[in-house]
Amino acid sequence: MNSEANRIILLGQSLTATLIPKPCPKGWRYQQAANIDSLLKSLNEAAPEAIALETEVARAQGILALLKRLVPESQVVLVTPMADQESLMATFPDEAIEYIARPVSWTQWRVVLNRLDRVIRLHRQLKETTTRIRRETAERVETERLLAVRQIVDKMSSFVAQVTHDAQGGVRYFNELPYFVSIHSPQAEVLAANPTYYTYLGNRIYQDSWSIYSGRRGTRQSCPVGRTLRSGNVMTTRALVRYKSGASVPVTVHTAPLYDNDGNIQLVLEIFAGTREIERLAEEIRTTQQRYQQLFDAVPCHVAVLDRRFRFTAVNRRFKTEFGDQTGNNFFEILRPASFPAYRDPVTKTMHKGIAQQGEMVMTAPGGVQYSMMAWTSPITTRTGKLIQVIVMFADITELRNLQAHLASLGMMLSTISHDLKGSITGLDAGLYLIDTGFYRDKPGRVEEGLDVSRLMLDRIRKLMNDILYHAKDRRLNLTSVDVYEFAADVAANVGNKIRGAAIAFQCNLEGEMGRFEIDAELMRAALVNLLDNAIDACIDNPSERSPVISFEVLPEKEAVIFRVSDNGMGMSTGTQKRAFDKFYSSKGSKGTGLGLFSTRKVIQRHGGHLELHSTPSKGTSFDIRLPRSQEAAVT
Repeated sequence: MNSEANRIILLGQSLTATLIPKPCPKGWRYQQAANIDSLLKSLNEAAPEAIALETEVARAQGILALLKRLVPESQVVLVTPMADQESLMATFPDEAIEYIARPVSWTQWRVVLNRLDRVIRLHRQLKETTTRIRRETAERVETERLLAVRQIVDKMSSFVAQVTHDAQGGVRYFNELPYFVSIHSPQAEVLAANPTYYTYLGNRIYQDSWSIYSGRRGTRQSCPVGRTLRSGNVMTTRALVRYKSGASVPVTVHTAPLYDNDGNIQLVLEIFAGTREIERLAEEIRTTQQRYQQLFDAVPCHVAVLDRRFRFTAVNRRFKTEFGDQTGNNFFEILRPASFPAYRDPVTKTMHKGIAQQGEMVMTAPGGVQYSMMAWTSPITTRTGKLIQVIVMFADITELRNLQAHLASLGMMLSTISHDLKGSITGLDAGLYLIDTGFYRDKPGRVEEGLDVSRLMLDRIRKLMNDILYHAKDRRLNLTSVDVYEFAADVAANVGNKIRGAAIAFQCNLEGEMGRFEIDAELMRAALVNLLDNAIDACIDNPSERSPVISFEVLPEKEAVIFRVSDNGMGMSTGTQKRAFDKFYSSKGSKGTGLGLFSTRKVIQRHGGHLELHSTPSKGTSFDIRLPRSQEAAVT
């Protein structure tokens, strides 16, 4: 009997009596079933390609539904009387593939079996094709999954490398530090690993996840991957790893599960690094940082490092000495630039453009002190060019700028002095001419006029020289204890005649006991005389017709002495008051040097005193000089 022939089971007396005696069609073999129990027994042994039933059997005991459940791939043929064929087809439309009327002719039977043979072959081909497609799809999915796993490992390695580079030490330390990254299956097999894993541990793809471990971690249940597979959680495990060289290294292993859409663990990610190498490189980093800090602190200028938010991340010793340890604080809250528009200073430009800049900056420190700084900035970037910090170097050029300012002041002073001396000498020549011509022509009036002009010019020269000396001479104060009344009376006597000679009323209030105070009598006398001379000029230049008056009074207090010089002259405008004490500023035009009030305030300040100005245009001016009675130490 051909074992490859299709098997058909026949059930029914009329059917078997008709077909069994005749030859079986090619490609088929018969199997006879006496009853339903016999049929079910045959089905348990092997499913036939086809089953032929008579109507009487098909209607009994729900046999068709049972066959569809037990042998869904077997083809069913129903044999029925001609009169019942249509009703049977309506009753069982899906339970049979062929419906044959009795009596069955051999020719008809052969045609039916040929059709069944073609259907069965098509089913077999479809099944084989489906199986093959499923197998190929599964293989392709598995391959793509492994490729994806390897890509994950590579990306993870790159990510760890980038994190290490951005943190400290750069990619050099990452290459030296063996970071092991691998992906494992739910069966605890290695599916993919990074190059470092291959280098130190060899090719262990599809090997057991625990094969690299020694000791109690060298089993499926206790290895890091096994622990994560059991718990389903991220785990940290201390373990001992065997390198392929035979060396055993203690490590800290981090494992994390990767789940599928159904919540099942599909993969396990494992990452660890050799602790010995970490300790060695950490020590190397500490040594390098110490050398860097020594070099950083040895730089003889101010150095600071800023992050992207302009916060100090490091400052050197020189910076700490001048401005304190400002680590963590904002640059522009500690040092406010005064010489650049907003966002145009070198620091901000480097932060925005990522290129080195330089420029002079006037910085205001927390105490309000201004520094002139030459700033050089340079970006600190990663290997990819991303800016992460900016290093700033400051050179203090405050003294240089002060020297330049002094030289500029000296040039302006020389120009002013030359102009004033030239005018005074011209006036002195005119006075001498009047004296000379008056004497030879015997004109006493002209001689007297020449003498007055000469005295006026000499007085202007003398005052100019005093201003220059007070401005240029920088000496220690010669402090002595002086009686306040005697000092004030001496000042009043020096200027009293001059004031009255200019037809100006002089009111001097020096009554009562005033005590003593410590001053440099020469400098303070000159300062008060200068204020009184200014009062004289203000009264003379006043176009008002009211009688001019100058007042000089002393207001003694317990700890201080107040001198008040006031006049009812032309007064000062608001703009003039703001600039009254500026060097080389004068409201008198060519008559003034611009050094008088500047030098006067400087003398008062050196005594620890204070000078206040009160003035109203067209009504007059008042100066209050407050001086302490005692000086704790000589002020230079």
